[in-house]
Amino acid sequence: MEKHLSRRGFVKSSLLASAAIPFGLRAQAADEVPAAAKPPQALLAGPMPMGKIAGQEFSRLMMGGNLIAGWAHSRDLPYVSTLMRRYNTPAKIRETLESGEANGINVVNSWVMDDNSQIFAHWKAGGKIKWIAQVRLDADGGFSQLQRAVDEGATGIHLTGDVAETLVRGGLYEQIAASVDFIKARKRIAGVAAHDLAVIVECEKHKLAVDFYQKTFHTRDYFTAQRLGDNSAVGANDNSWCQDAQAVVEVFAKVNKPWIAFKILAAGAIPPRAAFPHAFNSGADFILVGMFDWQIAEDSELARRVLRVVSGPNSKRTRVWC
Repeated sequence: MEKHLSRRGFVKSSLLASAAIPFGLRAQAADEVPAAAKPPQALLAGPMPMGKIAGQEFSRLMMGGNLIAGWAHSRDLPYVSTLMRRYNTPAKIRETLESGEANGINVVNSWVMDDNSQIFAHWKAGGKIKWIAQVRLDADGGFSQLQRAVDEGATGIHLTGDVAETLVRGGLYEQIAASVDFIKARKRIAGVAAHDLAVIVECEKHKLAVDFYQKTFHTRDYFTAQRLGDNSAVGANDNSWCQDAQAVVEVFAKVNKPWIAFKILAAGAIPPRAAFPHAFNSGADFILVGMFDWQIAEDSELARRVLRVVSGPNSKRTRVWC
């Protein structure tokens, strides 16, 4: 199935809608019921720092769902998406969620229309990880994806960045506001995501009663970054998601709502040791990071170390924590 190679094509139609595994790990058939996962690797060097959104606690390091679902952002390497999906069998996804919890991460973010069955299986087995669901509007502007997220147990729900950007560019801000109202009326935490800073500016201009923003944030100092003259929100070659990091810092300095920074690694092009301190020092309250199971323990320990420094007396952070 090639849906992961044509995500933008899907957006256009619905906007307003066993191979060997690396490192010697044995693959499991995709339709096989996953057995109990191995004890998750954890570096238990103190608890993961928490922050609050609408009164609920979330780990400052959040787990992204793109790698699990195969949304690779792999530039001109079309096989990577398939490789990700082959690696992330049901058993491996369960192991990844359990490892995240063992390392203090208490939330995962994924698109409601992806196969989220392993999150639900994790809950049935006693797991407590929270789910923030990405949603799009129906072709006619309806809220079926939002309602599905509610029905399936999402703690928080947000419009995807591509949807919010299309609405803002089309002068349809009121549909963003209606989406937020719909989510909050169902007692869920409501957010708006964006690649384009104009979405945040527009929402703030209208004093949108949103619970959080999710905004891309990264530098341009990586090999495949946008070139001069490329002004598209995600790069002409799906290679960049933040045109001007300093402009983002300046806007969020005046925003008194939680900011979840995502794409901070520029889809794997920037190392965590550079991206984590850059995001937290620049004002992000939470970072959303896609991680394979073997990256979780190291990334979690790095997040703890960075947060200790950023919250300490010699902090260079530019914004009050939300």
